[in-house]
Amino acid sequence: MDVTATPIETLLKKFQLFRPPTLKGTESAVECESWLDDIEMLFDSLEYTDERRVKLVGHQLQKVAKNWWLTTKRALEHRGTEITWKVFKAEFYQRFFPVSYRKDKGAKFANLRQGQLNIEEYVAKFSTLLRFAVHVAESDEAMVDQFINGLNPEIFTFVNTG
Repeated sequence: MDVTATPIETLLKKFQLFRPPTLKGTESAVECESWLDDIEMLFDSLEYTDERRVKLVGHQLQKVAKNWWLTTKRALEHRGTEITWKVFKAEFYQRFFPVSYRKDKGAKFANLRQGQLNIEEYVAKFSTLLRFAVHVAESDEAMVDQFINGLNPEIFTFVNTG
């Protein structure tokens, strides 16, 4: 290890050892969603702070995605917006998920019912679609209500009486 390396250089070198996924920005919305899931899982596993996530994510963007982020980042900084991981993700959704895709996922979330899914599958689907229902994700009470209301009747009754 280079003793003259700055802390961010050391962090970047260590991060790259995990071979984090890259994004060109020309992928489909489904592939962009998968990339974001993968990079977020890696960040979670490494227990990276928001600050580290924001510093490192730009290194995983290439071509169209890189140009988009450099431009977006400059615009946010110019407006005095603090660039957090939440801000990055909101901007990412705006750019790489067309309105029709977001609306479709939002509608699927609004109509999500447990049905034939076991509870683990229902939780996974709920969590995946939640990112497209910002109005629900911002309120713990709204999230709980939406989750419970989608449960099968026998589980709903058990949860409401428990």
